[in-house]
Amino acid sequence: MISENIINKIRELFVLKNYKEVLKLCEKSINEYPKEAILYNFAGVSWQALQNFSKSIIFFKKAIDIETKNISYLNNLANSYTSLRKYKDAENIYKKALLINDDNEVILNNFASFQKRVANYSYAIELYEKLMNLGNNNSNLLHELAECYQIIGNFEKSKKLLDENININPRYVKSHYTKSFSTNYHINEKHLQEMIEINKINNISVADKILINYALGKAYEDKKDFESSFKYLDQANKLQNEISTFSMDIMKELFKKIKSYFKKNGISNIKKKFNNIKMTFICGLPRSGTTLVSQILTSHSKVNSVGEISLLKKLIDDFFYENNSISHKKINDELKKDTNQLNNLFIDDVNFFLRGKDLNYVVDKTPSNYIWMGLIKILFPNSYIIYCKRNYKDNFLSLFKNNLIHTQNSGWACNPDHLFEHIKMTDDLIVFWKSLDEKMFYEVNYEKLIQNPKNEIQNLLNYCKLDWEENCLNFHKNRKTNVTTLSVHQARQPIYKSSVKSYDNYSKYLGKYFDKL
Repeated sequence: MISENIINKIRELFVLKNYKEVLKLCEKSINEYPKEAILYNFAGVSWQALQNFSKSIIFFKKAIDIETKNISYLNNLANSYTSLRKYKDAENIYKKALLINDDNEVILNNFASFQKRVANYSYAIELYEKLMNLGNNNSNLLHELAECYQIIGNFEKSKKLLDENININPRYVKSHYTKSFSTNYHINEKHLQEMIEINKINNISVADKILINYALGKAYEDKKDFESSFKYLDQANKLQNEISTFSMDIMKELFKKIKSYFKKNGISNIKKKFNNIKMTFICGLPRSGTTLVSQILTSHSKVNSVGEISLLKKLIDDFFYENNSISHKKINDELKKDTNQLNNLFIDDVNFFLRGKDLNYVVDKTPSNYIWMGLIKILFPNSYIIYCKRNYKDNFLSLFKNNLIHTQNSGWACNPDHLFEHIKMTDDLIVFWKSLDEKMFYEVNYEKLIQNPKNEIQNLLNYCKLDWEENCLNFHKNRKTNVTTLSVHQARQPIYKSSVKSYDNYSKYLGKYFDKL
C-alpha cells in the first residue's frame, strides 16, 4: 500500500498548481503501486488542469477500473467527456454514478449543469428540484433553477424563485440582475432602491459591480432618465473592459486571414461526401434581430432548433486554428480529404441536442457564424444562411447596453471604440461575402421586418423553401423553442416598434460614434 506521505506530497503539489511535477510523481508511484486508484485520479485531474482532456480520460478510466463505484472518479470522467463535447459519453457516466447513489448532491448538481449546457432544461429543472427536496437551497441553486424556468418561458415561476433568493440573500447580485430584465422600473421603485444600495457597497466583487450597473442602466432607461442610465451603463462597460482579455489585433488578423483565403481560393464545394440535412444558420451582429428571426422560423411545424450553441466556432478552432488565428494550410489539408469530418461531428452534436426530434430542417442561431460564411458554404452545401441586419446606430446602442461578454463572447462590445470598429469590420466582411457570391446568404432587415412582418416573413419562408404557416406570424406564442439569450422576454412578445431609433435617447452621450455609422 502506498504511504500517506507520498499522497500528501502529490496533494501539496496539486494545490500549488505544479501539475507537471504531480504527473512525474504519479508516474513514478504508479510503477511501484499500479493498483492505487488515487494515483490515476491525481494524474487525470492534472491533465484536466493542463487542458489535455483526452489524456485525463485514460487515467480516470484506469482509476474506475480499480474502484468501480467511486463517484468522485466518475464525476471527473464525465467532466472530461463534456469538455471534449462527447456529450453522450458524459451523460452515460453521470447516469452510472446516479445508479450508485441517486442522492449524491455533487453528481446531481453537475448533471443538472450538464443538462442546462446541452439545452435539456426540463431535465435540468427536475434535477435541481430534487436537490432542493434534499434540503439544498443555496443561492446558486435557486438562481440556476430560476434561469431554467425563464428560458422555457415560465416567467412567473422564475420571478418567484428570484424573489425568494433575494429575500434569503439580498446581496446575491446575479438574481437582482436577472430580475431586472422582467421588471418595469417605471412602476417598481422598491427594487431600484435595493439595487442602488447594493451598488454603494464597497466590498462587492468587480463581477457583481458590473452586473448591478448594467441592471441600474436598464432601470433608469425604463424611467426615461437617460442621463442616469448612460452613467451606469458607461460604468458597467468600463469595468467590463478593465477585466476583458479581448484583443482587437487578434480579431483584425482573423478577419484579414479569412478574406485573404477566400480571395485566393473562392468558394466551391470540394467535399465529396456530406449529409442531406438542411441546416439553417441565423447570424449577424448580436442584438440585430437574430432571436426574433429564430423564433419566427422555429414556429414552423417542420423546423427544429439547437439554439445558440457556438458549436461551429468550437469545431473550427479544433480543425483550423493555429497560433490564435485561422490556418490556410489546415483548411486546405482538410478540404483535400474525401470525408467531411467537421460536418459529421457537427451533425452528431445537433442530433444529441435535439434528442430524437426531426433532423430534416434544423436552425443554429449563433450570431457570430457570419464570420464563417465561406466555410459554411463549403462544408454545409445544403445549408441556408440568414444574415440579420439592423440600423447600426440602434445596434451599437443595444450592444453597449447589454452584458454580452459571457453569453456571446463579445469582448469587443464593452469598449465603445472597439464596438464601433467591430461593426465597421463586420460590414466590410459582409460586403466581401457578397462580392464572392450574391446568393451566399439571405438578408433580413430588422426595420423592414418590424414595419411589415407578414410580407417579410413570407419572403423568409420562401427563401427557406417552406410553406406559409400562420404560426410564424404568431411566433410569440412559440414554446417549442427555448430562448437563452438576453432577448428572452422580448421573444415572448408580439412585434413592437419601440426599439427603432432608440439611439436618439443616447445621442448626447454616444453621438460621436452614431455620427460615423
